[in-house]
Amino acid sequence: MIFDAKRTFIATTLLVLAMSSWWLTRSVSTPEKPFDGKTRHDPDYTIQNFNTTVMNELGHRRYLLSGTWLIHYGDDGSSEITKPYLIQYREGQASVHTRADTGWIPKDGGEILMRGNVVSARGQDPKGAGGEIRTDSMKILLDK
Repeated sequence: MIFDAKRTFIATTLLVLAMSSWWLTRSVSTPEKPFDGKTRHDPDYTIQNFNTTVMNELGHRRYLLSGTWLIHYGDDGSSEITKPYLIQYREGQASVHTRADTGWIPKDGGEILMRGNVVSARGQDPKGAGGEIRTDSMKILLDK
């Protein structure tokens, strides 16, 4: 059997093409499930100029949340708020008032992320002197 350069080149080329096509079929795959529109991040309802009050188990106010606009998204259960205003009530202590440009609440509703010109103020009470915090963003745990 005689090997010449032409036959070796053709065999090498065919081998490279076969390996390339095998690699291409493995690396390029079709999407696992077709897009049906159910995963779109579209609002399912909006509320303008809202107020909501959450009570504790004894019927006392825990916090009051209001805003100029609330947009709820059904795909992940989150909500976006424009101009949120939160008042947190604590028994025997002064309430904490927090304002911001925007707010975001995840599905579980246990926290709120306030962003943009956040101002949180607490008045003086027998347990503390009170004060004010100004920041760009603040995460507030609502159930604590």
